[in-house]
Amino acid sequence: MTLEDFQKHKPNKEYFVGIDSDGTVFNSMELKHKDCFIGSLIRIFDLAPITHEIHIVWNYVNIYSINRGTNRFKALLLTFNYLREMERIKTLNIEIPRLKILNRWINRSKQLSNDSLKRFFSEASMNEKSELETVLEWSEDVNRMVRITAINLPPMKGALEAIGLLKNNVDLVVVSNTPLETLNREWSENNINNNVLYIGGQETGTKSQMLKAVAENKYEQNKILIIGDSPSDLQAAQNINALFFPILPSQEEMSWIEFNNVGYEYFINNSYKGDYQNNQKQKFQSILNLPPPWGN
Repeated sequence: MTLEDFQKHKPNKEYFVGIDSDGTVFNSMELKHKDCFIGSLIRIFDLAPITHEIHIVWNYVNIYSINRGTNRFKALLLTFNYLREMERIKTLNIEIPRLKILNRWINRSKQLSNDSLKRFFSEASMNEKSELETVLEWSEDVNRMVRITAINLPPMKGALEAIGLLKNNVDLVVVSNTPLETLNREWSENNINNNVLYIGGQETGTKSQMLKAVAENKYEQNKILIIGDSPSDLQAAQNINALFFPILPSQEEMSWIEFNNVGYEYFINNSYKGDYQNNQKQKFQSILNLPPPWGN
């Protein structure tokens, strides 16, 4: 699904819900990050001597901090920046790549995907191309690991119930940072892809770009709800003045029970904004607003 497809969307229903996938519909964050992203990172960047530190830092950045759910390339830069400042790593004289060329691409590109990165190669010097090739090798290896590891992973029970509640009353769209190939596979193999109008992923654009294209100025603001588990979902909702319901990390099923029993009624009855939403946001932000668990 492209951003242009999102822009062409015309409302079918009065209400709109954008829903994230990893960590929201599928309880897959720990599986993918701990068993796919980290192994590929250690292997491709030849960082076996600091395996322990990489596990701690990568998991903090991507699961337990305000950067939860960020794009993988941004997460790579954040992780390397943290690692570079750790005293033990300094004493080991291990060279942590600075990836300045990757940072330049992130700041300039509207689409942070493997294909977009490949197109950027023409603007890089020979040394920079070598760095980008390593980053691309890592990203492609992550996708390979996800394909063979994250299999037979069912949607959360509460998420399925919510989709059943929503599909007949709202225009329901997947808005995710996950690659489209993975999203389409996971939603189709669980037979839930027909419950949503579109599936937007890493190649489609940022979450904010997708929401601006598909929902902004097409629905009343108090009739647009974003459901997600990461600060990027909250930020994307705020960027179009939409409502937000959080799926709390490590409390996913409880969050879905709350939405299905309480939050949905507030939303569909146009009374979500105010105390109820503020309370949900406060719980969400308190969980992820934590300092790094290591000292220098």
